[in-house]
Amino acid sequence: MSDLPVLTGAHVRLRPWRPNDAPTIQAACQDPDIQRWTTVPSPYGPGDAEHFLAHRVPGARARGGAAYAVEDLADGSLVGSMTLLHAERGIGEIGYWIAPWARRRGLGADALDTLAAWAFAHRDVHRLELQIEPDNHGSRALAARAGFAEEGLLRGRLVLRGERRDVLMHGRLAP
Repeated sequence: MSDLPVLTGAHVRLRPWRPNDAPTIQAACQDPDIQRWTTVPSPYGPGDAEHFLAHRVPGARARGGAAYAVEDLADGSLVGSMTLLHAERGIGEIGYWIAPWARRRGLGADALDTLAAWAFAHRDVHRLELQIEPDNHGSRALAARAGFAEEGLLRGRLVLRGERRDVLMHGRLAP
């Protein structure tokens, strides 16, 4: 689906998405936490995974970003999504989800760190940002493990499913 390089971390491989990833995406996005904390549709159906692959993945690329599937190096299974949503004027934003069957194993933090290192080296960004809702403790911990500092509360910054929500800004600067 793209000519993005494959990125390898300590425990994960980030690779371009493939059309045959749709069933695993659809299965992972049934998770209530993914639906609660991310912008994926809720409920999430098979057509939503195909739409993600056909539109959201190339859309990130068009904005200077890059969308990656996250694989567990141990067994090659698809365990998440890691996307540089855009890279503009030296600042990028990352969005991600990790499937429930792969959480609490360090895979998400490794994937985030791997994508951040690549973005700093190859996308001409000096700052990466994450917007995480205050009650999303798992994502906040993952961000901290990947070297992102919590910088402050942005009130009413996010609109998700028609509801305005606060987010905590997390940032990481290029080395």
